[in-house]
Amino acid sequence: MVSAVSMGDVLVDFVEILVSAITTLGEGIATGVTAIAKALFLEYNEGALVGLSTFGGIVAIFAGLALSISICTRVYTWVTSLGN
Repeated sequence: MVSAVSMGDVLVDFVEILVSAITTLGEGIATGVTAIAKALFLEYNEGALVGLSTFGGIVAIFAGLALSISICTRVYTWVTSLGN
């Protein structure tokens, strides 16, 4: 005998399949992006984290320079506006 399946059960099953596929896709993308970031910015030796790679160090230096220049510019603008 074939049991009757309600439309609600079919809809629930459909949503579960759809959500699980989206979740799996998101986890796969996150794993790939994490692997790319680790390969670009970190350096490993025999599975142990050694430190930043050369590229990661250069990025950190330029980010620090950009941040310091931005802060100095804002402080300069604030100090010169005190007399107005």
